[in-house]
Amino acid sequence: MLVRSIVICNFMFTSSWLANTCPSMCNCFNGVQVFCSNNKITQIPADIPANVTDLMFLETFITSLKGESFASCNSLMKILLVSNNIHAIDEDTFQGLPHLTDLEISANPLDVIKPRTFNNLRELQKLIITHNSIRNIPCNLFENTTKLQLLALQGNNISEICPGLFSQLKNLRELNLASNEISKLPIDSFKHLRNLSILKLNDNNITQILPGSFDKLSNLTELSLDGNHLTRIFRYTFESLTSLKKLSVVKNSIKELNPCIFSTLNNLKWLAIESNQITTLPAGIFDGLQNLANLLLGGNQLQTIPKGIFLNLENLETLVLSYNQIRSLEYDAFEGLQSLTHIYLDNNQLEALHENIFKNTSNLLVISLHHNLLRVLPEGIYGHLPNLVSIVLHNNQWWCDCSFSHFLNWMKENRDVTQISEIMCEGPEHLRGKSITLLKNRDLKCPESQNPSFMVKEIALTNGTEENIIQSVCKSYLTSNGSLIIHCEVTVCSSINVNICRMDETSTTSFTKEGSQCEPTNLKFTITST
Repeated sequence: MLVRSIVICNFMFTSSWLANTCPSMCNCFNGVQVFCSNNKITQIPADIPANVTDLMFLETFITSLKGESFASCNSLMKILLVSNNIHAIDEDTFQGLPHLTDLEISANPLDVIKPRTFNNLRELQKLIITHNSIRNIPCNLFENTTKLQLLALQGNNISEICPGLFSQLKNLRELNLASNEISKLPIDSFKHLRNLSILKLNDNNITQILPGSFDKLSNLTELSLDGNHLTRIFRYTFESLTSLKKLSVVKNSIKELNPCIFSTLNNLKWLAIESNQITTLPAGIFDGLQNLANLLLGGNQLQTIPKGIFLNLENLETLVLSYNQIRSLEYDAFEGLQSLTHIYLDNNQLEALHENIFKNTSNLLVISLHHNLLRVLPEGIYGHLPNLVSIVLHNNQWWCDCSFSHFLNWMKENRDVTQISEIMCEGPEHLRGKSITLLKNRDLKCPESQNPSFMVKEIALTNGTEENIIQSVCKSYLTSNGSLIIHCEVTVCSSINVNICRMDETSTTSFTKEGSQCEPTNLKFTITST
């Protein structure tokens, strides 16, 4: 029913039923469109009006097309034969159709196309022969269809391509050979397709692409090589594809990349190399890709991200590193990614993150960190994420002790960002499996230090003069790892100075608050020995 609905929409019927001239068991519209869908129909009706331009047969029991099938329909411009039971097509079936521009023969048990089947279709612009059972394409099948702009052959059982099969298709814009059984491509398969914009070779059995295979495709904007058996890509494979905007090599067996393989693809916006066996990214691999917006590297075997590898990707918006084996990231791993809005680091082996890891990516909206080995996020990491909309954190090793307190408070204050209901404590034992939403600060068992409390002198100013002086107490705690946490509540008007003394040395840190009103402010300091 879904196929029927989609195809009917594309056929663009409007109205006007012509009961007197319409073939039996068919519907007619606008005087020139005929739609037939009935399993009692076993052959092309002989009484199709001569002025019909669009003809469609969907889900009938037509088993073959004969030389006389369309003999009286020389005004036809479009024929669609979808989900019928067509086993055979005579070579002269489409003779006498000088105006035909669109022909589709899809989802039939058709396994043979004869060499001269399309010889007389000199005006044909769109040819779709998909999801049949065709094994071989005759070498001269397209020699007279020189006006073709779209050729779709996906979903058949084609195992090889003749070297000159497409040599006459100089106007072709889109070629789809996906989901076949092609294992080899002759080096000159596409050399005549200088106007080709889209080439889909995905889901075949291609083991290698010889250098020079794409040399004449300077207008190509999209290339899909997904789901093949490629183990390597030669250095100059993509060298001539200077107009390419989308390149996808997902689900192959590539183990390493030549550092210059993408160097000429200056217009590339989408690069997908997911689900391969890549272990390292060579230096300079992404140089020249200054227009890249989406980089998908998930499902490989990366263990680390080399320093400066993304330095020239100033327009990158989405970076996918999911399903790798990354254990750690340097603090400047994402240097240069100032336009990044989405980063996916889930399903790795990350044990910790540096507090400045996102320092250079302040435009981040979405961060995915689920299914890692993280125990806590450093307190300083949040300050670099002013635009954050979502951070996904479930299925980590969250350790809910005293060092977890700042993270807990931040998550509760940002429930709409953190999806906190999905996050559980991994330990200590008494908190294992406990939802973060149920966790209280007292559950973290932060020991109060034996040191005397800190006294803070607060001075509230009005019009530049001291108005009152308040003494406030700060509490301090020692964590299990020896860090000292100091928590104070003080009244801050416009700014506050914090003096830190060590022996005879004193340093001052200033904080400025927006607004002019004096109001209570929580200050928290962590002192850790290194």
